[in-house]
Amino acid sequence: MVLGAGNVATHISRHLHFAGHHITCIWSRSRARAQKLADEFGSAGTADPGKVPSGADFYLVAVPDRAIPDVTGKYRGSGGIWIHTAGAVSMEVLEKDFEEFGVFYPLQTLSADQMVSLEDTPFLVEGSGPQVTRQISALASSISETVIEMDSSSRLVIHMAAVFANNFSNHMVTIAERILKENKGDLELLAPILRETFSKMVRMGPENAQTGPALRNDQVTIQKHLELLKAYPEWEKLYTFVSRDIGRIRQSTIDPESGNDQF
Repeated sequence: MVLGAGNVATHISRHLHFAGHHITCIWSRSRARAQKLADEFGSAGTADPGKVPSGADFYLVAVPDRAIPDVTGKYRGSGGIWIHTAGAVSMEVLEKDFEEFGVFYPLQTLSADQMVSLEDTPFLVEGSGPQVTRQISALASSISETVIEMDSSSRLVIHMAAVFANNFSNHMVTIAERILKENKGDLELLAPILRETFSKMVRMGPENAQTGPALRNDQVTIQKHLELLKAYPEWEKLYTFVSRDIGRIRQSTIDPESGNDQF
């Protein structure tokens, strides 16, 4: 049973279905979205909380973080294992409503219209007891080769790091695209450097892969860029702050005895 029909619910439901699990029902506040996703599995779709069937082994709650208590509170005392998919929400959000509960968090960026393999996606799992944890881990192992038991506080740290690595880097490219468009440029020009940047970060490690004027302390180039950014004051501040932080990290990696950069 899946509660939610958004990006995360869509991907996990599809992979569970392909792995041979039977999805009895999809619930969503939007009946149309619930039915559209349910049709992929020959399941029922509903927007009526009263029509969520009982007797499922797992209830996968894939709704926005702030909506979890409101959605799950309607089913207080229900059987089955209730698991949410949020990286920044404690497992204890389910504790007052259910005897068996846990977390089933895919460490991946998911958009409903972009197919993504979850085989190499880490799933960070947690359960209300050893047996429940084993069952959640087994479910995750059916769609992923990397399943890690992790408590809520540790998972929150991983989630924060993922925001820096994924969401913030994506925002930087969003800024780049807007600047290019306003100057009759095309983001496609940056496609090769984007591919190489992320590939190099994985191969070499991000600190070793860092390049650019801030790393070289090339103030002439930095000032030219800042002059161009005067039309975008918030981005000018962002450029300045990030450049300073790149320099700060660079200085922290210099070997004081040899005077050489450790890259």
